[in-house]
Amino acid sequence: MDGMTSSALARLAFWARGMVAINDARMEWPGFSYTNAEWARMRTLSEPIGAGTYQLFTIVNAVIFITIAAIGIFGVFLPLATVLFPVPAETSALKFSLLLAACAFLIIGLGLPISMRLSAVLVASKAVCAALVPAPGDEALASKVSWQINRIMLIMCGLLVPGILLFIAYDIQAGPIITALKWLAIALMAISTVAGIRRQKKSP
Repeated sequence: MDGMTSSALARLAFWARGMVAINDARMEWPGFSYTNAEWARMRTLSEPIGAGTYQLFTIVNAVIFITIAAIGIFGVFLPLATVLFPVPAETSALKFSLLLAACAFLIIGLGLPISMRLSAVLVASKAVCAALVPAPGDEALASKVSWQINRIMLIMCGLLVPGILLFIAYDIQAGPIITALKWLAIALMAISTVAGIRRQKKSP
């Protein structure tokens, strides 16, 4: 055993199922790179999960996460905003942006792992769990995936959310910047696709 519970292994398997689908499409997600050995292990983990089961997992995960997000917005963000900023007209755009970013990171940082845990428990059947056999390195791979998700969330909540709000609050004319970012995103997708094709050609 690699220290992985059956539910944790199932959660890793569902993640692997999604990443393998992306890899098979000859694409890559920036920030989510894996070694050949890790890809091989994820393919093994994803085999017991059929397309219907994975689709059900994504639906259940989305429903649970949206519920958690709603609780976070109405139970955390709005009460804090009301207490900290009793006069909206006098509210600093920077302070409001920082509060929203912090709450977004809290909601996503806690909500997404919780929704994935619950979804894996609810969707993974006994047959799926029985087919998932732990192997050395699974715990390290799960930790890597967790770090990758947290890193992306930190970038989104720490930079993207406050950035967008500040652009709106100060009426910054971001036309040229948005255009540059759009072409940068297109270039990154093209690079990702080419890298995926090259990797597929090199693989036996």
